Amino acid sequence: MTKGEGVATAIAARRKRFLARGIAFAGASGVCYGLYTAFLTLAQTQGVWGEWFAGGGNPPLSAFAITFVLASLASGINDLFSGIWSVAACARNGQLADLAMTFRSRPGLAMVACAAIGGPVASTAYVVALNSATSAGNPGVIVPIAALNCAIGAILGRLLFKQELKAHMIAGIALCLASAAVIGGASMSSLAPDAVIGCLFALVAAFGWGFEGCVAGFGTALIDYRVGIAIRQLSAGVLELVIAFPLLSLANGHLADAPTLIVAAFSDPSIAVFALSGLFAMPAFSFWYKGNSMCGTALGMACNGMYAFWGPFFIWLIMGALNVGGMSESYPPLSAAQWLGAVAMVAGIFLIAVDPVDVLRKRKEERDE
Repeated sequence: MTKGEGVATAIAARRKRFLARGIAFAGASGVCYGLYTAFLTLAQTQGVWGEWFAGGGNPPLSAFAITFVLASLASGINDLFSGIWSVAACARNGQLADLAMTFRSRPGLAMVACAAIGGPVASTAYVVALNSATSAGNPGVIVPIAALNCAIGAILGRLLFKQELKAHMIAGIALCLASAAVIGGASMSSLAPDAVIGCLFALVAAFGWGFEGCVAGFGTALIDYRVGIAIRQLSAGVLELVIAFPLLSLANGHLADAPTLIVAAFSDPSIAVFALSGLFAMPAFSFWYKGNSMCGTALGMACNGMYAFWGPFFIWLIMGALNVGGMSESYPPLSAAQWLGAVAMVAGIFLIAVDPVDVLRKRKEERDE
């Protein structure tokens, strides 16, 4: 082997390791996303939240308030806690000065734009979807719908940033989406009206997060992902609690009730569960950003899209099997088809990451040598 060939081999090996790390980050984000979803759903069944959704509490809430106002409040609290955990992580790594400096930079402003898209729009829509489906007794059914963001992000990455989207990647994305539908385990015709509404809002969340994934990949290619997520989550929490929540309270005609709801939410013991959901939301988003920046939007969002499985699984485990939130122990039915769907999703991720034709060609060349 010549010196030039040795350098080329070393560069190729380094690129493979870099890609593998990106896939690991993106895959871990999907697991954390499932945990964040489960604990956020659980938090809204506890204490004063259970009273509000049951039609009780003080003040009494309208249907609009229960659907939208509480969703923005829950999303804002979760993102605020996630931001606090993220700042703590930056402090531990000696990055507070970098955080302050980056906030004023163009990549930092890109993270604020992500917060505006992913917070008041996508995250709030996701909580509306979760709450609507929960009232129908099936919160996990909306998670695979929201996981469409992997396909939307891949397409937007191609349109906006000219990222490569080959035939095998398209096939892999299609397989991931088909697997997500199997994992969901429900057809639209069999869903209750509240769950159908939840699926529609989950689709809104998918579009918001799909666009955010593209912008976030750009931002975290230029700044440390821990700094990026701190900016994103703090901005999202503030935007949701200071702008979205009051505006929705005003649209409900009861702006004066907003301070009462905030005080009740933060003083209720359920706030500890929100702190836990925020703890998992931090790596869910930061690893997503980091994975996208390392292995591209298409592959990063496909790996993250495995939360189509992890979300229903952890909701079942925490709220069903462990019976913390009062769900049926059998929810959701983890059938053989759902497990096969999870395996098929892994295969879909492999298709996105690796071109089978190239693999076969390289193996043939190795045999010929």
